[in-house]
Amino acid sequence: MNVIKRAKPLSLVILLLLAACAQRTTTLTNDNHDTDYELVTLLPRDAIPAIDDPYFLSAAEADAAYDADELIIGVAFDGDARAYSIPLLSSHEIVNDTVGGVKIAVTW
Repeated sequence: MNVIKRAKPLSLVILLLLAACAQRTTTLTNDNHDTDYELVTLLPRDAIPAIDDPYFLSAAEADAAYDADELIIGVAFDGDARAYSIPLLSSHEIVNDTVGGVKIAVTW
């Protein structure tokens, strides 16, 4: 089984800087009630880049690079299997991939 490579720490620092600088608010009005709700967003639309061309490690490389209790999302189609790291998905949220000839989007 292949495991997606971890993100570099610099990308996480950039993401945190974007979050700190881009806070926006929107007021939503509920027509059926007298209550207004404020929606707070930290990042602008599409600020978290998807992984469109994932790079995978071999099982031996993954065993050396990851802890045994690393959380993953596993996908298998037609004998082709992938493992997507939850910590990596937490900083990208989506991976576009093809597994077993099937185009998929892995989201977290």
